This record gives sequence, C-alpha cells and structure tokens, in this order.
Amino acid sequence: MCGVDGSAASLEAVRQADVLAADGGRLVLVAAVDLTDALHFQIAPTAVHAARRALEQAEELDRRALAALDRARSEVVRTTDVATLPASGAPARCLAESAATEGATLIAVGSHGLGRAEELGGVAVRLLHRAGCSLHVARAPAGGRWSPQTIVVGADGSPPSDAAVAVARELGARLGAEVEELTVEHHRAGHSLVEAADGADLLVVGRRGSHRAHLLGSVSHHVARTARCSVLVVRDGA
Repeated sequence: MCGVDGSAASLEAVRQADVLAADGGRLVLVAAVDLTDALHFQIAPTAVHAARRALEQAEELDRRALAALDRARSEVVRTTDVATLPASGAPARCLAESAATEGATLIAVGSHGLGRAEELGGVAVRLLHRAGCSLHVARAPAGGRWSPQTIVVGADGSPPSDAAVAVARELGARLGAEVEELTVEHHRAGHSLVEAADGADLLVVGRRGSHRAHLLGSVSHHVARTARCSVLVVRDGA
C-alpha cells in the first residue's frame, strides 16, 4: 500500500513500492481527502454561503485526489495488480485502516526530509506508531530511478531484528543487491546504523508490533528521521 498526495515525494514512494512489491503482489494506491479544512468555520454572509464554499472546497479536494491517483498509477511500471483508493479522513489514519482492511504487509510513504531529522513527514511519524504492518519511508536517490544495490540491515539477535534480516536477505536475493548485516549492541545503535548506511540505497531495521521498549524498536524512529537513504521498518507481528 502506498500513500499518494500528488507531491514529488509521494510519487517517489510509488516508484519504490513498485520495486519492493513481490512478483504477483498487489499494490494499492491511497489518496486521503481530509475535509477538516473544507468544513472549518468560514466567514460568509450566511450559513448557506458558508456551506456552499465548504462543498466547493470538498469537491476540489476530491478532484485533486483523483488526479493524484491517476498520476501515481502512471508511475507503476512493474506491478500488474494495481488498485486506486480514494479515502476520507486524516492521511495516517486512512492508510493504517486501509492497510488493515486490505491485509497489507507494507505501507510506503514519501519523506520530505532528505535525511534531515526535523522534516520527516508527519504521516510517516504517525504510521511508525500506529501502522500494524511494516513501513517504508522513501527518499529519492541521487540520480535515476531507485534500484537498490546496497542494503544495510541492523541486527541484535531479537525476533524483530531476525525478521528484518530475513526481509533484507529476501530483497537482496530478488533485487540482486548486496546485503550488509550490522550487529548493534549499544545505546548508539541508531547512530551506528545511520553511519553504516551512508551511501547505501536502503536501511532495514526491525520493530516490535507493540509499544514495548526495545533496542531496535527504539531506534526505528531515529533512523527513519535521519538516514539519508530510504528506510524499511519491519514489524515482526509481536
């Protein structure tokens, strides 16, 4: 599943989701229309005028969402089973709920951060905490279409990291990428992973499905915020 909003970052997420999708996999593109702004109190001569303006804004948001879905669909070149889904509500909630309904194993979203901690998209941050499946935060490569050649994965011997290692190895075998496994055993795990992934195409980390504190679970947010490459946070279902 991939979140779409018409931005360059979301289109990059679509392209990367297309690469990550397994053979025979299904890709669902979701554009969430948040009507909060359209329904917000507006200054107008009468309540009728305010309602009309809100309706016009809602219709415009719907048009933009459909246009974004069409544009995103045109970026998919590999996956054959592709669906588009306009949804209503806050983007993070729509993506999390749609992923649960569809039985998605991965949500892909774009990042405007370009590796800078303070600018990771709010949707990605929320999904790190609420998504019931793995999360891919896509960052644009330096040039050309994203085609992973180097994958770095963090490991600490726990079930979540074992799941991350298994995913990294499967992707490496399928995409023909080199996989570098980094053992992390100290409080600077996040920093070590980010440094090791400098120059890599993808950084993979594990995270528990619950909110319990855990070494890799505690650094997934850090690496998603600060890594210069795309980041795949793997949930182990615990």
